[in-house]
Amino acid sequence: MPRKYFGTDGIRGRANGIITADLALRVGQAAGVAFRRGDHRHRVVIGKDTRLSGYMIEYGLVAGFTSVGMDAFLLGPMPTPAVAMLTRSMRADLGVMISASHNPYDDNGIKLFGPDGYKLSDDVELEIERLIESDLAKKLAKSAALGRAKRIDDAQARYIEFAKRTLPRNLSLEGLRVVVDCANGAAYRVIPDALWELGAEVIPIGVDPDGFNINKDCGSTEPEALRRKVLELRADIGIALDGDADRVVIVDELGHLVDGDQLLAVIAESWHKEGRLAKPGICASKASISAASRPAISSCRTTPRPATVSSRPCKSWRWSRRSANRFRRFVIASTRCRRSPRMSAIRTANPTRMRGCAPRLRAATSV
Repeated sequence: MPRKYFGTDGIRGRANGIITADLALRVGQAAGVAFRRGDHRHRVVIGKDTRLSGYMIEYGLVAGFTSVGMDAFLLGPMPTPAVAMLTRSMRADLGVMISASHNPYDDNGIKLFGPDGYKLSDDVELEIERLIESDLAKKLAKSAALGRAKRIDDAQARYIEFAKRTLPRNLSLEGLRVVVDCANGAAYRVIPDALWELGAEVIPIGVDPDGFNINKDCGSTEPEALRRKVLELRADIGIALDGDADRVVIVDELGHLVDGDQLLAVIAESWHKEGRLAKPGICASKASISAASRPAISSCRTTPRPATVSSRPCKSWRWSRRSANRFRRFVIASTRCRRSPRMSAIRTANPTRMRGCAPRLRAATSV
């Protein structure tokens, strides 16, 4: 069945052109009706990025959800993964992220999550589309059953704590100089604070949103500013996010770009060696598989073969085997090197700050 509103990643289009306040109202009403199950007090969490149109869409959604009896909890600017996590953590019936991801500021979108924090199924999206097109007047709540709206002031702190709990308890980034580019988007507060709390020296860029500069000459789609800053400040690593912080690219200490597909291969190799993969392979999208010609992705397959990182040369990719090995050690040994006796001896002998992540990792892991 052809779709009128939902695409591959929610509803997206030109703000105040396709994505209007009226559409946001109707999406809120339709989604609220679709997830109004049982007699309990229903709730929805709503996050957004930093686009100017986010205010209009946010309040349109709030009007729609509250009109059908749902309580709305407003998170403010938050990464998309944070909205998914908080939907589940706060036991909400529905989660909403207002963002057009890596698109320019004049686009925006509405992405919905179910109570489990995952994207809605095709059948549910089709049901919401049917409700958007229907007459919802008879499905509105009675005056005494209208929903309330509340802003959650500690949402960012909740997500930072959740993210930190996914790491080993004694992991420390002390001594690392990290440049992070938040694309003037949803993560402009969360990511620098999280890295700082883990002990890193953080140099944030792309953290001055004005409603218009999201993804503009910055972020994961324009990583040149990050690369220059890493080289200028002799940082250990650079991290670039997109507008809603659901994608990342890395710049190593030599200024070489490491994209998400290459990160996927490095992490898969590490997990394979640790026995954490259910099967010795990974499943990726067509976009990732099409990148298989690049060295780090030559092992991206679903057949049970060991994950490896090939050293075949590629003219369009300047990440050398030496840099690949250094980055792999950063991923695999970032915890181990902090606790090793060898590392302690080196720090005792040289109490001044040792710049450069890769030399420390070589010292910690070499025999």
